[in-house]
Amino acid sequence: MQIQFTTRKIIWMLLLFSMASCKKIVDIDSPIDTITTEQVFSNNEQAEWALGGVYSLMINGEVPYQTAERSCFSAGLSSFCGSMSADEAHPWTQHGGSSEWMMSSNSINVLNSFLSNDLWRSCYQVIYDANAIVEGVAGSESDLLTDSARKQLTAEAKAIRAFSYFYLTNFFGELPLVLTIDYNQTKNLGRSPVSQIYQQIINDLTEASADLHEDFRASNGMRTRISRWAAEALLARVYLFAGQYQNAINSATNVINKNELFSLEPDLNKVFKVDSKEVIWQLCQTNQYGETCTPDAKLWLPLFGLGTGSYTIYPGLLSAFEANDNRRTSWVAEHENSSGQMIYMPYKYKNKSQTGMNDENSVVLRLAEMFLIRAEAAILLNAGNTSIAIDDLNRVRERAGLDPLPYSLTTAQVIQAVADERRKELFTEWAHRWFDLKRTGKAVDVLKQVDFKNPWKGDYQLLYPLPISELKVNFSLSQNPGYDRP
Repeated sequence: MQIQFTTRKIIWMLLLFSMASCKKIVDIDSPIDTITTEQVFSNNEQAEWALGGVYSLMINGEVPYQTAERSCFSAGLSSFCGSMSADEAHPWTQHGGSSEWMMSSNSINVLNSFLSNDLWRSCYQVIYDANAIVEGVAGSESDLLTDSARKQLTAEAKAIRAFSYFYLTNFFGELPLVLTIDYNQTKNLGRSPVSQIYQQIINDLTEASADLHEDFRASNGMRTRISRWAAEALLARVYLFAGQYQNAINSATNVINKNELFSLEPDLNKVFKVDSKEVIWQLCQTNQYGETCTPDAKLWLPLFGLGTGSYTIYPGLLSAFEANDNRRTSWVAEHENSSGQMIYMPYKYKNKSQTGMNDENSVVLRLAEMFLIRAEAAILLNAGNTSIAIDDLNRVRERAGLDPLPYSLTTAQVIQAVADERRKELFTEWAHRWFDLKRTGKAVDVLKQVDFKNPWKGDYQLLYPLPISELKVNFSLSQNPGYDRP
């Protein structure tokens, strides 16, 4: 991997960890505008600032971060790429071979994979910085870095690492499992099996869950740092993907049962607000540069007349909503572009202003997903669990203003109902639809029916290509099959 541990200039925080070139580290005096690793982990406050730098990187990207939503996996890029690759959204017209059009039309190649390259780079950047926190805390001999702070900081860093690997492996498949900042150990790492990556994710989240706060004291009552329940929610998702259905049920239930902390917001327009009771974890974008829109909103800003209007929701998604589904009316906006064409956009985030105070954060995990996870895990664990799964599905449907599903549904019908509710509830969020199609084995059959993805170029595009730059410096890496030529 092209990474090494360096110190970064103090810009808007005391420290941000960064990726650099693969040059050998030499012994030189620290510049006056940098801070050493020993100093960073010398006390609780310094170490907290370092972890804050990782969270800031996840939502703001690197300075300047005006385009973070298009260059950082956790600042909107995962949602955007997942929506383009699945049957959720696409450019309303072909953009001359743009990376977005290639992705949405199943035509991406190694020479036009800028967005997937940014996914890879930004995921590993966050992973590397999380590793630096883990190793920095473990290596600190300062008595001023307390045991409680050590546990909390290490747990949050491991959970962030697990979260990043979840996205990496679902976008790229097998990949290098980097668990250290030691360049000598990482420079020639080959690809680890997906099963091994999932086990590491589970290990990290399980260990983190034991040491994380059960409330939101770490972020002064906000939900902008990972709590025990965020780790549990991530575990529920990972267990579902890994086919460990009872574990998925247990973790989802642990979160659902914390009803003093979490509940479904009755008003759909409040689900993504800063004070939403449905939020399990959200990322807070700073407004240092006067930008207060969430990355998710900024990706679709042109559709509000602030530009030409380049992307639209796929008609198949619009038609999937039942009559009177409040998610269709509350979470989808319509806009007529300069060419007179009606364009539809996600409108889950309402704040489209780039100045002033923002009452929305970027929601990473929310309670509705836990009900959907538990419903799916229950029916896949035991075909007789139809009524249990239907109860959870109806909790989500009731909030959407829909009639409850009848208990007379067959097992197959309940499984389909789960897929339908996930599609409508989680659309354009964090690549849920893209990952769901792949993990359930339905991607090829579904996507072949989408007009702008035909002619179908090949099933190999269910994984993105590895960046050529990585293959050039690490001969232990191999390209994903199907991408051997442009």
